Amino acid sequence: MVIAKLLRKARIPVFLAGATLLFFWPVWVAGYRFPIGGGDLWGQIHPVWSYVAHWLRHGIIPLWHTGMMAGDPIVAEGQYGLFNPLNWPLFLLSPVPAWAVSLRGMATLWLAGLGMYGYLRHSPVWRLRQPAALIGALAYMFGDPFVAHLGHPQFNDAMAWLPWPLWALDNAMRRKRAIPLAALALACLALSGHGQATLYGVLTIAGYALWQAFAGGWQRSPRRMGRLALAGLLAVAMTMPAMLPGFERLPYTERANVPPTPGEYEFHLDMWRDFITPLFHGRNHRTFWGAWQRVETGSVGIVALGLALLGLLARPRWRTAFLWAVGILAVLLALGTQGPLYPMLSSLPLFDATWKTGRAIYVLSFVLAIAAAEGTERLLRRPRYVWSVGMLSAAVWIALRAPAWAAFAPDAAAVARALVGLYVAAVALAGGALLGLGVGRNRLCRVALLALVLVELVFTGAFADVEPAPDAAENPHRAALAYLQADEGWFRVDVDGAARGLWSPSGLMASGFDVPLGTGNPMEILAYNQFYWGIPYKGMPAYQLLGVKYIIVPKGAQPGGDGIWPVFFEDALVDIHLNTNALQRVWLIYHTVPVETLEAAYAHIYAADFEPALTATVLQGPLLDTSGTGRIEVLAYGPNRAAFYVETSEPALLVLSDLLYPGWRATVDGQAVPLYATNGLFRGVVVPAGAHRVEMRFFPQSLRWGLGLLGMASLVIGWILTTNLHEFPRMKKAAS
Repeated sequence: MVIAKLLRKARIPVFLAGATLLFFWPVWVAGYRFPIGGGDLWGQIHPVWSYVAHWLRHGIIPLWHTGMMAGDPIVAEGQYGLFNPLNWPLFLLSPVPAWAVSLRGMATLWLAGLGMYGYLRHSPVWRLRQPAALIGALAYMFGDPFVAHLGHPQFNDAMAWLPWPLWALDNAMRRKRAIPLAALALACLALSGHGQATLYGVLTIAGYALWQAFAGGWQRSPRRMGRLALAGLLAVAMTMPAMLPGFERLPYTERANVPPTPGEYEFHLDMWRDFITPLFHGRNHRTFWGAWQRVETGSVGIVALGLALLGLLARPRWRTAFLWAVGILAVLLALGTQGPLYPMLSSLPLFDATWKTGRAIYVLSFVLAIAAAEGTERLLRRPRYVWSVGMLSAAVWIALRAPAWAAFAPDAAAVARALVGLYVAAVALAGGALLGLGVGRNRLCRVALLALVLVELVFTGAFADVEPAPDAAENPHRAALAYLQADEGWFRVDVDGAARGLWSPSGLMASGFDVPLGTGNPMEILAYNQFYWGIPYKGMPAYQLLGVKYIIVPKGAQPGGDGIWPVFFEDALVDIHLNTNALQRVWLIYHTVPVETLEAAYAHIYAADFEPALTATVLQGPLLDTSGTGRIEVLAYGPNRAAFYVETSEPALLVLSDLLYPGWRATVDGQAVPLYATNGLFRGVVVPAGAHRVEMRFFPQSLRWGLGLLGMASLVIGWILTTNLHEFPRMKKAAS
């Protein structure tokens, strides 16, 4: 009996898992993968995941990435996902394999569908029947926002968590013991790491919470508001280990300092045909042909859209009024500068940094999925003949108008995709209208309607944003990698700007090399990128500070300056040049130039006669002017710690070609000493004459405060759970 009960409860998760595997059949069967172009997954996130997994395998939680730029505080970048629970299984695999990345991306859609089903089926607001809840789940999890962001897993994570807090808050308002679950669900959404998706999701949840707090009458609203406020405060405290370092990082980033392009990444009303079929304008960066930047449409499939139109007219009106309000606000916000809402909000905190407003359209897809489930529920009660006739008429209209609409496409391939999508939509809409007449009386019709929704979404989305995976055995840079790996020294490998399309810095990072470049993340440290890209050519003295020994250049490219020579030619696409001018990654300086500003430091290091092996600038640091000698032994170098044994005949400045950032602390023989901004950006420590141990450690104060708040939240959650044990029987009874 117990096994039968478990199997009965597992039916829905298993069904949704099977639907997910069906949707991604090109990945498992045809050798496709999630996209490289038009996403962050492979170029920005996967190398960091592999780095984290590598160090976790050695028992270290890496807060700092030593392998890109001059170091990066990855603990402070939520998109890398150190605190995202969905990433933790990946971190157990080193290196992180491609199949695990694909499975992790698919699991996000499954999580979204499971949460939506549970919310629609068990929330006291809806309590829909199983077929209706399943259709809502499929419409949401395979909607266009998820498909368009397969290359942005952090965005999909935020969307996937959205139904869970709503479901949990419904329970928290009624049972105090459910408050921790609501806080945990809210925290998981925030820890997904995508600020824009999180903001739009939190706004939706806040509106829903206010609506529900007063829906039970004014007498109950104070208690409900108190429980909601407590859940929100606990969720905020639980996210502080990620949020506080993130807020600390934000002022240093490109995102905070480079103004957005007006009108960038906004939803356009001309995309209305994409709600009929997302194939109309093309669904990925290779096939899209609209006159605007490609933006997700919010489409949930034409069958679900037809059901949603019925659901939005359902009664009671107070229930659908919320859907109307949230859907309209989502569209107005997604329009960005084209609409009235965002210009009023753009000067407010958080909104000023979330200028890609087109992404707010995912809230509309969430609303449409709920409305589709509500529409299905109405059909389960009794046939809606007017609705069926209307949908059949719409199907005929789409089929007749398809050639005229497709004529707008720029080429034959785009015309063919648009026509196929429109005709499939017409057939699916007609089939849904006919099946809707029998779903309330015939189980076969219910199954067929569910299958129709799934098949349509699979047809339009399975190949939308995946691409053929390359043969790993055919790595064109295998010989070049072997050449670089044969050098056991401590150095960085640079990729010339003209060669980045031939061999990406991310690929080098994934192979274990340190590179002086970032991954194109807009949250990168702006000052470092300005320093790197401000060096006019690689023969300049300033370039020596980066510790770059090898430079990847296009085939046959000329050397970048004196002392840079070609040494490897056996790659078909690129050559490797040796930079004989490169300094070691750490060295001693006996002559310093104290400066008061970063600009003054740059005036020295960008000069043609600058000698970085002999002189260094120190920001508000000491003056050294001796002629000493010394040696350095590297004792440890990792993501959170660097240690050196230093012998020097005179007081010296130890210079490490790594970025100085808040949270780094230095000691000499165990005694705390100042860290100086050396040569503008790098770390410098004054070492007295003699033999000493110099150590640098990274553990930002913002993370300490965040962990403290997390600990306090854990204590409050423990108190709530232990003082409300009497609610166990009621919760069990309600669940049954």
